[in-house]
Amino acid sequence: MTEERNNGAAGDSDSGVRGRREGGGRIAGAPDARSTREPFLSVSLCGAKGRLLFGFAAFVSWTNLLICFEGLLRDSVAYGGGVVHDPFLVGACVTAALLLVVAAFRRAGSQGGRAAVSRVRRRLPVIAASAGAVCAIAAVLLSAIAVSNGPHIWFLATILGAGAGCFVAYFTLAWGSVIAAFDMRDILAVLCAALCLQWALFVPVVLFGPEVKVALAGILPFLSWGCLRGFDDGGVEEGLPRIAPCTPSGKGTECCDGVVPRLSAALFCFALTIEFVWTCNVVMTSEPLDEGLFWLVYVCVLGAAALVMGIILGLMERWRAYRMELFYRTAFAFAVVGSVALPLSYHHLFFSYAVVYVAYALITATMWMLAWAVMLMRKRAPYRVIGCVFGLQFLALPCGFAAAKFMQWYAAAQADADLLPYVGFVAVVVLVAAYAFLLPERVLLLLSPRLLKLSHESLDDRCRDAAAAFGLTERETEIFMLLARGRDVGYIEKTLFISRNTVNTHRKNLYRKLGIHTQQELLSLIEDSLG
Repeated sequence: MTEERNNGAAGDSDSGVRGRREGGGRIAGAPDARSTREPFLSVSLCGAKGRLLFGFAAFVSWTNLLICFEGLLRDSVAYGGGVVHDPFLVGACVTAALLLVVAAFRRAGSQGGRAAVSRVRRRLPVIAASAGAVCAIAAVLLSAIAVSNGPHIWFLATILGAGAGCFVAYFTLAWGSVIAAFDMRDILAVLCAALCLQWALFVPVVLFGPEVKVALAGILPFLSWGCLRGFDDGGVEEGLPRIAPCTPSGKGTECCDGVVPRLSAALFCFALTIEFVWTCNVVMTSEPLDEGLFWLVYVCVLGAAALVMGIILGLMERWRAYRMELFYRTAFAFAVVGSVALPLSYHHLFFSYAVVYVAYALITATMWMLAWAVMLMRKRAPYRVIGCVFGLQFLALPCGFAAAKFMQWYAAAQADADLLPYVGFVAVVVLVAAYAFLLPERVLLLLSPRLLKLSHESLDDRCRDAAAAFGLTERETEIFMLLARGRDVGYIEKTLFISRNTVNTHRKNLYRKLGIHTQQELLSLIEDSLG
């Protein structure tokens, strides 16, 4: 990107610098992003992007094939096929959630024995992939031979689920670290394609026999591992830009930053609600969805998710802006529509079922992008952010499942339909609370990497350009850079070891020099320089 410097800016008087803007609202001395003719989003598929596409798609496909009702573990004992699936779901999700949360809050290890630790870490991916494949194959075979619902089957399925949960936790952290290493503009289209491609594998699972299920259960973990190996140090092509390694700021547990709990709580609410509505579709309706329509559900989910994501990516390219709130709004809309459609059209469950799946696909994509933004903007270690956010997602799934099962147990069979309006109402209330209070869109603005040109160094450079152009002092520049990352006065006070009054004084001075009044205007001022 071509940079144009205003050579006279440094020598201007203080009063002349304060209000200096170039045509169109651009900061004097800042790069002119509008002069570039390069695409905002990259759609090419080089070797590294290909590995990301197929490796990440294989991982998320394998995970969802095991936790969804129409996936690999469906049996023929009763409608819903939950003899093996239900305990496996609980065992896998609880284990994955616990391991991810522990990883998020663990302390950095000591430096001693680094060589031994490195050797163990090199072996862990293949060990995790092997454990996941063996547990998944055993669970598929168990569901194929199950003829009754007994405690021995539940116990064995739970153990197998716990083994699979270890693979899910490890590879969630591993792929999170890979995604965190790159410029999101280069991999956003690939990430969306992977999250759409996962639904394509549900069609052969529904249409064909157990041989296909066994093959997918065993092949997908090793396919994901094989693609992940290519991202070892030195294994990434020079043509794919990388972001500088993340240097966690502050002391103690980084995921205690207020943004990460907000993301985690919001994803927990969305995942809990979607799983709750999913399960209620199966266990609380007198006329469940025809099994012959299962394949068509996933074709519609694949088509709808690809269409919605394609439109959003097209708008981002047209506006040349990183508009992650479009994913968030659309996921919220689909989740609300799916929740409301359940009680209104429970005799025609196809619509509700498919719409809720689309909502799940969109909210998953949104949270991966937001987690990446937190790692970039707040300089958080990937394992802390990914562990906290997706640990609560996996915890939400068995919670939503248990809530639906409790309602099934509480209500008589003939009263199930009468409870569906309450199901829809509770689901909508939880979604609205998450969207309006836990993670409102104003928080997304503070995490928008469009303000950073999608790299740590770019934000620092732009802040220094603005500081030079507007005549900020060294201390004001430090505070300016922290405010640009969405930090508040309390955080700045602790980070720079100065009093709150001093922070407020410097903030007022730099606001006066910049000609603004709020932190929102400060972010907009930086964004203006992107064109």
